[in-house]
Amino acid sequence: MKLLVLASHPVQYHAPVFRCMAQELAARGDELLVVYLSDFSIQGYRDREFGQSIAWDEPLLNGYRSVVLNPNQTKQPKGFWSLRATGFPALLRQEKPDHLLIHSLIYKGAVTAVISAKFRKIPCSLRVETNDQAVPRQGWKSLVRSLVYRLLYGLFDSAVAIGSLNREHLIRHGIPASRIAMAYYCVPDRFADLSPEKKQTIRAKTRAALWLNPERTVLLFSGKLIPKKNPGLILQAIAQLPPALQAQLAVLYLGAGELQPQLEAQAETMPDLAVKFLGFRNQQELPPFYLAADVLILPSNRAGETWGLVINEGLQAGLPFIATEAVGSTVDFGELPAVQTIPIGDATALATAIQQVMGIDRQFDRYATTMEHFSTETVARVIVESLANFQANS
Repeated sequence: MKLLVLASHPVQYHAPVFRCMAQELAARGDELLVVYLSDFSIQGYRDREFGQSIAWDEPLLNGYRSVVLNPNQTKQPKGFWSLRATGFPALLRQEKPDHLLIHSLIYKGAVTAVISAKFRKIPCSLRVETNDQAVPRQGWKSLVRSLVYRLLYGLFDSAVAIGSLNREHLIRHGIPASRIAMAYYCVPDRFADLSPEKKQTIRAKTRAALWLNPERTVLLFSGKLIPKKNPGLILQAIAQLPPALQAQLAVLYLGAGELQPQLEAQAETMPDLAVKFLGFRNQQELPPFYLAADVLILPSNRAGETWGLVINEGLQAGLPFIATEAVGSTVDFGELPAVQTIPIGDATALATAIQQVMGIDRQFDRYATTMEHFSTETVARVIVESLANFQANS
């Protein structure tokens, strides 16, 4: 099987999966080609939500064959019409793939690409992160959305879901359950090669560098400081606690964004609480802060938090999490020990949840067995095997 994957642009979380898929396919005597609509993310670009220029510190095109259709587009795309599949029909004629996996449908180029493939009778599979709970919709907007998805999904022979809510969405919009595989959303495990002793050493050094008392319970927020993520809810919740309890806590804001000045002003009114603003950190800089923390908090609003990959990163580091119901992955991770799901925007519920995790034992391998199912290697293998089965039975 020659598999062609179409994706919008190189993404730091997806590239490791593509590398593993290339290895899986090569072992079977098969091929992988990843086609990107743009490569703006590896040229260095200004991220609108981080509010600064971004250049990832890891190679995103190594380990698998790739082609870029719009190499001259250097700006972050915005809107459905911003990326086209220039030259894709010619590429299909040249490469003659046996199967097409579409990795995103949010741009015009992806839709025209799958139509081109169907015209050539190439089986098409879908892998998107969409679910029906990420954004509130009512009335005619919900109806129109469902009709559009049913129309688009009718172009696909099968799908590979990223999680439970995504699978429900795919079934609800016309893809048969028997034609949906489950390969969870995943991130590379940056902690796997560290011994428990090394993790403890990194934890102690990082906390010391941040002037954090070893006895404080450290709460980590990792992500963009934007309204969607609602990072201010953490400080609102802690403000409800007595000063004596606030003095036993610390908050690490690992990220950047428009809300930082507001958060800094709020933190200044809480002298007993240790609050550190760490700014944007690149991929290889993240592990020490996850190891230094005791709990991960993701207090997102219902504004498109389809999964929340920082939850994966936290679990790989052994961190329990507190997340709102808006975070899609809580459906799949919510039954794990020492994790809590709270109502959206409920500072009182978050304050209660924080009190329950204060002083929690730091166990680096707490979720190791669970996260084996969410490794890039496992996910790549499931995708390849599923698509091969779909191909054989199409």
